[in-house]
Amino acid sequence: MADTIALMLSQSGGPPFHSVGYVNHAIGPILSRNGWNVRSFEPPRNDLGEEAMLPYGLAGQISRLDGDAPPHIALYDATGTAVRSPERGWARHNVVLYHGLAYGTGAWMANPAVDLHLANSPYLARVLQSLFAFPNWRQRRVLNPRGLMRTKSIRLPLPSVECRDGHPGFAHGVDLPPALLRELDSGATVWGHALQPGKQDWLATLSILYWLNELRTAPVPRIRLFVSEHSLTEDVRRGLDAMLAPARRSCADYFVRVPHLSQAALFRLMRGCRFGLAYNRFPEPFGFYVLESVYQGCPVYTNGVGNNRFLLPPEHGINVYETFDMVEDARGQRDPGAWRGVAERVLRDLAIGDDVRARCQRGADLIAAMWNLDSFEADLSRVLQGFDATTELEGHFDAMRVVLGPVVRQLDVATGLCLSDYASCRLAPNAIDMIIGLDGRLCEDLQDGKNMQQIENEFGLFSKGILAITQS
Repeated sequence: MADTIALMLSQSGGPPFHSVGYVNHAIGPILSRNGWNVRSFEPPRNDLGEEAMLPYGLAGQISRLDGDAPPHIALYDATGTAVRSPERGWARHNVVLYHGLAYGTGAWMANPAVDLHLANSPYLARVLQSLFAFPNWRQRRVLNPRGLMRTKSIRLPLPSVECRDGHPGFAHGVDLPPALLRELDSGATVWGHALQPGKQDWLATLSILYWLNELRTAPVPRIRLFVSEHSLTEDVRRGLDAMLAPARRSCADYFVRVPHLSQAALFRLMRGCRFGLAYNRFPEPFGFYVLESVYQGCPVYTNGVGNNRFLLPPEHGINVYETFDMVEDARGQRDPGAWRGVAERVLRDLAIGDDVRARCQRGADLIAAMWNLDSFEADLSRVLQGFDATTELEGHFDAMRVVLGPVVRQLDVATGLCLSDYASCRLAPNAIDMIIGLDGRLCEDLQDGKNMQQIENEFGLFSKGILAITQS
């Protein structure tokens, strides 16, 4: 009889999809094709107010999932761990698939019952490993040695690779309004997009649009940006209008608010835009939005936060541009002039449209070869069939080495400026001296656990993600 796998996944009940739901929904059929007996968790009806207070429906679903015998594997995503925490005794093995690290932290970070941690990108795998390897200097051990050794990454499928014009399962959202579509096609405006909701660094985004319009010369027409109405709220708009008032400008000069679009409408809009912006506050664990833009022939300019800086090689449609001038000064202020260089780069590229389209085509070819359903199936099948042989932590704590953390994008030891996915900052000179003194050192050379803990208490270099330890 085939081994049984129980799926504790969020958003896996079929269309209409979000990106996570698209990935999760593909897992059951893949596993069935590869000989697994699949049991899928189905959340109780969400229109029952009583269920939120008295979760009898949830208890029934979990009991049903138990079946006649424990499953061989329970496969969770991080949200699924909030429904049932991975533990010994229910399933023989527990696996967690990470679409990000925002949910269920207490159920997976230090849980030795998780046998395999699957990250949706090599970047996220490195971040997970740095968390699992968080040092306890007094006990001379890491937080979760089993997690450290049992973390792998897999390639996700990109919906646009399967359906270039928009997957029919992404039915949430509206079509492009006819008036907007006519304006998009008129050529009277150069359009860009920054439609990923809730992640924008608004000062960066506004500054780039301001400089694009201040620096443009004929025959380049006015440049405007499509943004999500869920991001450019009335409160945000009022704040940005106040910033623009001395220049006698307003948000209406630069931004057009767009409702949540169906995927087909979103891709049509991307194809009509000349550039995309992803100057985000929060690290991207994978990067659907950026990849989909390049796949539609629209280049993206980004600070590279999270996995965005690792997705494609240079000259393939993703342009990472970030400087230390973008960090807050000693008064907690940022200079809008720091983003002038981004606008200059976009304007140069607008003048060489054929070259930019060729870069995006190279990116699209690589995307199609990398992030497709076949690759996802191959990776998922490989890791689930072979993880029993995954090794435990090799060597001792003393054999590990201090390194810069995977969330550090750039560090200038001369000025103390640090660009980081966790929190960009300006480090004090004595903190920089400590980083220089510790970077590259073997843990066996740092035997005084009390002193190391005092260093951490004072500078927080590991808890800020600036330093990490790894196997040397």
